[in-house]
Amino acid sequence: MTPRPSAHIARLSPYEWEAMASDVAAAAGIDESEVVRFDTNTTAWPPVAWELTSLDAPRLAANEYPHASNEPLRSALATRLQVRPDQVVVTSGADEALFLLASTYLGPERTAIIPGPSFSMFRVVSEAVGGRVMKVPWDADWDIPRDALLEALREPSVGIVWLCNPNNPTGRLLRAELLEAVLEAAPDAIVCVDEAYHEISGQSLAPLLLEAPNGVLVRTFSKGYGLAGARVGYLVGAPEVTRAIESIRLPQNMTSFGIAAAGRALADQAGLAERVAAIVAERQRLDSELQRRGWEVLPSTGNFVLGRPPTPAIEVAAWLQDGGLIVRSYAGHPRLNDWLRIAVRSPDEDNRLLARLDAL
Repeated sequence: MTPRPSAHIARLSPYEWEAMASDVAAAAGIDESEVVRFDTNTTAWPPVAWELTSLDAPRLAANEYPHASNEPLRSALATRLQVRPDQVVVTSGADEALFLLASTYLGPERTAIIPGPSFSMFRVVSEAVGGRVMKVPWDADWDIPRDALLEALREPSVGIVWLCNPNNPTGRLLRAELLEAVLEAAPDAIVCVDEAYHEISGQSLAPLLLEAPNGVLVRTFSKGYGLAGARVGYLVGAPEVTRAIESIRLPQNMTSFGIAAAGRALADQAGLAERVAAIVAERQRLDSELQRRGWEVLPSTGNFVLGRPPTPAIEVAAWLQDGGLIVRSYAGHPRLNDWLRIAVRSPDEDNRLLARLDAL
């Protein structure tokens, strides 16, 4: 008899990726290097401070484990955020930070609140630990309905409220007054704000969030800094929260390379600013070009745009993929079925996407 997983795992719908680049290349009859992923919100440029990181790599003590608390990156992040080092937990990407929070503050008797549509990993990590998910649909203007959210927080079993700033996939910013109301309305729950794209948006609610004992900030080096392959993220919260998180964080969850690369990138704020300026300028161009082709595009503060094409989204996504260009689609989603999310890539890659759209 085959062993059975836990009931909540057996019911879980895993995180859904678009097609693998190797499969797309084979179907399109092109080399895999010619496939462009517009679906993962990664950057087309090398990571910030990459030249220095490349020089560091041969000197890393790869035969030894990294520091147990992932120093010196933890202290560097604490200094930048003006918090104590023990308020920072360095994680293997932001996804591990979300999973650690869910593992600590959710379970079969607890509920996660997710205003949506939002980052699908919120649902995955909540259900992976047996938590119940309560969704609060966004209003017609793509904003979180304040009254509906505060009403949901009256549920006594709420363990975590998942929020995004800016939101993925809409690119809209979270209002400070709404966050303040949520923090006050749910004093016994963790209020987590994922700011994966904050370097690009130029906006952060960290000061407000970290004043509250139940506020937790989650960030990543994957987007603005361009270190998606290094898998470096972190969470910041009150010492009582981070101590609980550290009690279940697996030891040596990071690589020496990831710690070194993130440290170099964090120190190069001038390089980050230059990168962000290029992304924002290209986002504005891509937005305009899509609108010129009849798309409805939501204003975005991330490194992506959410747009509704003038022809069925599923057909547009398939046409682009046949040309080796993968976008994020939402077939069957009650709100996003007709929309596609497209990452901002390099001008040459974006031009290739636009030309493919013109050919359609």
